[in-house]
Amino acid sequence: MTQTATESRTDGKVTIELNAGTLWTAAVTLLRLFLGAWMVNSGYSYWAQIYGLPPAFPQPLGTLPLSNQMLVTMIEVGLFDFVKTVEIIGGLCLIFGVFVPAATLLLLPVSAIVFYNAVFLNLRTDRLFSPTYMGVSCLYINVIVALAYIRHYLPMLSLRSSPGSLRELSRLPEIFARNTTNPKG
Repeated sequence: MTQTATESRTDGKVTIELNAGTLWTAAVTLLRLFLGAWMVNSGYSYWAQIYGLPPAFPQPLGTLPLSNQMLVTMIEVGLFDFVKTVEIIGGLCLIFGVFVPAATLLLLPVSAIVFYNAVFLNLRTDRLFSPTYMGVSCLYINVIVALAYIRHYLPMLSLRSSPGSLRELSRLPEIFARNTTNPKG
């Protein structure tokens, strides 16, 4: 059994071989889209209220004092505006499939804080393994999607490295062109 999806065209028909690679790709794609939609929805709900629009759901401010204190403090110092903007930008990247490895890492701290707030500050350890509770699921999904794109992170794990020159910025158009013609590269 091969580990990648194979596609063949015969007589104008497209057939996709159903194997472990195809199922993995489909599962990761669904998780990526779900996480992206949840992040956009969460960010939109916050900003909608700010601009007098109806939110998709009201922003919870924590059920216990420590959770409430953290969330209110984040709002008061302006950090919540930043977080909600990151949710929208990262979520849109996941939905549209652009800059997915970067968006996944961008959203990881947000997912971790949501998890921390849900489990440790709101004491919802009973929902630690509940797949329908997004307070914990967003972190799990984020980690799974990040692991699916691990090949993009491996070059960053160089034990010893040196900074590049500013001239290397001139390679950006070449990199973007290569990624649009060969999205798997």
